[in-house]
Amino acid sequence: MKKTILSIALLSGIASFANAAYTGHVFVDKNNNGVFDKGEKAMAGVLVSDGLNVVKTAGDGSFTLPGHERERFIFITTPSGYKTNNKHYHRIDGDQISYDFGLQPYSGGIKSDGSHKYVHIADTEIFNTDNHGDWVSNVRDYTSNEEAAFIIHTGDICYENGLKAHIKLMNTANMNCPIFYCVGNHDLVKGKYGEELFESIYGPVFYSFDAGSVHYIVTPMAGGDYQPGYTKEDVYRWLKNDLAQIPQGKPIVVFNHDLLTYGDQFIFGINDQEQINLNDHNLKAWVYGHWHINYIKKQGNVYSVSTATLDKGGIDHSTSAFRVLHVDKKGDFTSELRYTYLDKSIQISTPAEGQVPVLASGAVPVTVNVYSSVSPVKEVSYSCQIDGKTFVSNRKLSQATDWCWNSEVPFTAAQRGKMATLKVRALFNNGEVAETETVFTYQPTNVKPDLSADWNNLLGTPEHVTTASSSVNPPLEMAWVKNIGANIYMTSPLVYNGMIYVASVDENLQGDAHIYALNGQTGELLWKYQTRNSIKNTIAIDNGRVLAQDAQGYLYAVDAQSGKLSWEKQLPVAGLPSLIEGLVASDGVVYAGTGKGLCAIDTKDGREIWRNKDWGQGEGTTTTFSVGKNMLIASSQWRALYGNDLKTGELKWTADTNGLRNRGASAAVHGDLLYLISDKSFFILDANTGRVIVRKELPFSVDVTSTPLLTDKEIIFGSAKDGLVALDSETLEIKWKFNTGDALVYTSPYSRKVSATIETSPVLSGNTVYVGASDGTIYGVNKETGRFAWKHATGAPVFGSVAVSGNTLIAVNFGGNVYTFVAAE
Repeated sequence: MKKTILSIALLSGIASFANAAYTGHVFVDKNNNGVFDKGEKAMAGVLVSDGLNVVKTAGDGSFTLPGHERERFIFITTPSGYKTNNKHYHRIDGDQISYDFGLQPYSGGIKSDGSHKYVHIADTEIFNTDNHGDWVSNVRDYTSNEEAAFIIHTGDICYENGLKAHIKLMNTANMNCPIFYCVGNHDLVKGKYGEELFESIYGPVFYSFDAGSVHYIVTPMAGGDYQPGYTKEDVYRWLKNDLAQIPQGKPIVVFNHDLLTYGDQFIFGINDQEQINLNDHNLKAWVYGHWHINYIKKQGNVYSVSTATLDKGGIDHSTSAFRVLHVDKKGDFTSELRYTYLDKSIQISTPAEGQVPVLASGAVPVTVNVYSSVSPVKEVSYSCQIDGKTFVSNRKLSQATDWCWNSEVPFTAAQRGKMATLKVRALFNNGEVAETETVFTYQPTNVKPDLSADWNNLLGTPEHVTTASSSVNPPLEMAWVKNIGANIYMTSPLVYNGMIYVASVDENLQGDAHIYALNGQTGELLWKYQTRNSIKNTIAIDNGRVLAQDAQGYLYAVDAQSGKLSWEKQLPVAGLPSLIEGLVASDGVVYAGTGKGLCAIDTKDGREIWRNKDWGQGEGTTTTFSVGKNMLIASSQWRALYGNDLKTGELKWTADTNGLRNRGASAAVHGDLLYLISDKSFFILDANTGRVIVRKELPFSVDVTSTPLLTDKEIIFGSAKDGLVALDSETLEIKWKFNTGDALVYTSPYSRKVSATIETSPVLSGNTVYVGASDGTIYGVNKETGRFAWKHATGAPVFGSVAVSGNTLIAVNFGGNVYTFVAAE
């Protein structure tokens, strides 16, 4: 009978209900007992589906569905302003033909014009981890504080253990907010069919719901670890019927574990004739995970939005975060990343005792980094006292980035030599308060940076072997601090002709990605050049041009003096993952891109000299290319380390054993030898052949972006969880370890709380090793003993390696601050 009804329905284009299989009602379940009681409000116009057919409830809340051959569920499109306490679906059970759906009112912060916000999480993969309370509470508290309409998890919950445990951590009842799940590739597990276990816990793998003015559609991963029972045709037939019920022009958003296309047309089809062009249905965004990266790209008129993991570092060292999408009445949105595990973190970065930069006016810049996972900062204010008397009270700071707030204390000459107390108060949207203070001496000095040497690549040279001067000895005194107005990720500062260059990320695609030039003496912003997307890693300077590549694969050459574009080039890289590699430049050539999009390009005119033909792109690799005498050292995450001929691009060797596949760090080239860390080992390789000469296995992870520093007696590098490490250069035994604080934000792949992470490369000056850490502090450590020598706490994680020029140390942090420190005379 069902086959006959289905055939008639499909041929006629309408549903025939003469011999209906399933009936029921949708109603407001006032007493929350699951029964449609007398007097309870019937819900008309609610979409109900059997996984193929889609109908609307009548005025009395009733519906009738024919069912079909591959039916498993009856489910509803939860209407805006309501929730279902985990049951937007019923599994079809034996001979039962009547299924009712009780709704509870839920405003979810949805405004009268339909505007709202929601939380996106992805790839939690909890199958082999525990201690999830903190990040789950972060999401729960944020959704409560900020009135989120719903939470969407776009898959990879992960394997049997994860699937069974996750629903206990996060469901509509215990999150006090509707939560919806997608099926990911690692959620297709062993069973009668891949999604059998997922369905038994989370329900159907394709469905829809409404919030505000937007129709949201959940679709399944095309395939995964085990063969799914659903087909692309199943999804297509249902989706076509679902969209047929949606008013023309109503905005839609699609959730899936992976991205549908790299192109501008989002077409979901099963053959050349049967296709749905989602662009024609006012598709606003395709929201996904899978790649463990934070990345937004505009594809035509549609935004593709990927979010990394919120409980650990991403595959490509992306920051641990969940994403908040703020949706307006038209369905357009803005994005906001929220970093996890931070409980009212606050730090006065400047001033501090011994670190009191003074402006030409005599004022002292106030720089405060403050953040809470569960609530945005509403305002930051400061008061300042001298001799117990307040001379500035409750003055507001201006927000520069999602971490940093700035102001100035207006000191006068009469206050020279006085002790001052600066008190800072941060008020969060949820009413909570964080306070801190610092005591310092107001003593204007004549500290002047001497940027006498250029620093044109990561660690100063294309070999990444620092040649820093020996004159930057602690204690150091801050000359100036400047916030550029955007986050700085793994881009290290460069120095050229006395100017300092940095670049920023734009994880929310709001126009924040730029290359910047600062006056090395004062920090004054000289120019900035906007790029299409985030610059996530190393930039370089060659032939008077600043060279940078963005996440979308565009390579820019900007005149270092004027800030004007000399040329640009779209690199032939794959659409995913985003391009996060660092480039290198040497002798008139820049080496940029990755995989078969790795190119050697003339820095004068953008002419392509050669292109790699021999190895492919990986999962997202944070390494910066290294240049040897005849070799370009490159890599691909989870694949290998490669040696390409510097002049022709020909692949000379591949190294992929003993953990060399799993690596985020760049190699230091010392003559014919490569020094690098990977996975849980330190390596020395022959640069000409890739042969492993030395491998020292370590009792901890070094899956970080830290290039080893070779001194006369030590080999020094960062680690994922154990701070800064030194090996004896003769015995390779651990000589010392310097533990930093716990990371403010986790980036090393799969690193979680607690991790003393150092993603940056150490730099030597004299006997002091300088390094930035993810705990937000810049450290100076004695190279021989590992003992603390100097530090400056910034309050935002440091992911970019420091630079040294003349008497000056230049550092950056994620909050967007650029610092210069000068050796005290």
